[in-house]
Amino acid sequence: MGVAAVVAAILTVSGVLAISIIGKVRTRVGFHAFADAITGLQVISPRWSRLVAAASIAAETFVLALLVWPGGAPAGLAAAVLLFGAFAFVLARAIRRGSTVGCHCFGPTSAPVAWRHVIRSGFLAVASFGALLGTIALPAVSLGSLDPPQLLLALFVAGIVVMALVWLDDLTWLLRGATHAR
Repeated sequence: MGVAAVVAAILTVSGVLAISIIGKVRTRVGFHAFADAITGLQVISPRWSRLVAAASIAAETFVLALLVWPGGAPAGLAAAVLLFGAFAFVLARAIRRGSTVGCHCFGPTSAPVAWRHVIRSGFLAVASFGALLGTIALPAVSLGSLDPPQLLLALFVAGIVVMALVWLDDLTWLLRGATHAR
């Protein structure tokens, strides 16, 4: 994996986390919808949903802070592998239990949790792991280590991947006619 690919992966994970955090905390309704979704995913009892929602957002924020902190990318990527792996596990378990609530990964939605959401979280865990390996193999990886064309390419690729992941339900609906609601 080249330096530009590692940087693109870090930018992708960072972008997804930033949009996820903003979508959940932008409004009080968004946060409460996320907390209610946690209950609907049958993860924990309803009395703990607000605490788990806050802890989830705090974990995402911590991982994002590590990723953007100079020299913190390896630790942030290792934490991202665990975070996205946990998200994939929880979503898969909810689907197997028959949950029809939305995951609210990027804010309020009524699109029910589906295997595509598990795959998205799994993809992010694998991308984080690949970038982690890249930061170990290429310890000098940073935005400043790229020349301008490589930086533009990394930003472009990350932007496209982030948009595709964030708008996954919309793209699935557009391409296959899957359940869609916002």
